[in-house]
Amino acid sequence: MDATLEGFERYYARGPRPSVILPYEMIVDTRDNLIGHLAAKLLNTPGGWSPKKEQMRQHLEHLTRMHQYDGAWLDYRDYQLTRVGQSFQYDVPLGKRGFLRQFAGHRVRLVCTYNGQFRKWVRVGLLHNI
Repeated sequence: MDATLEGFERYYARGPRPSVILPYEMIVDTRDNLIGHLAAKLLNTPGGWSPKKEQMRQHLEHLTRMHQYDGAWLDYRDYQLTRVGQSFQYDVPLGKRGFLRQFAGHRVRLVCTYNGQFRKWVRVGLLHNI
């Protein structure tokens, strides 16, 4: 038991991994363009998962692909995205490591478009007028 507790203490003493986005670094996503509006609509539609929601999810995935958003399976603990349609904006620092390294120095939107058991399919793209 002591070995397990010691391992956890060492894990937490290291601090967050370099790929982690902390909640205070997230910028609330705007609904002023098509992708932001559709993501918010998908997230805020009441009720369970339905064919209509699946159609909206597929449309969101198509729009992000069409606007050259990169996609990857990401750990929800690193990127704080837990539901389909959840999104936020993020100013990627120059020294960022991991998947977001290619966007260093830019503001991006991260959108969850598919929900797996432990990882989420997240689309990431530069913000511009859509």
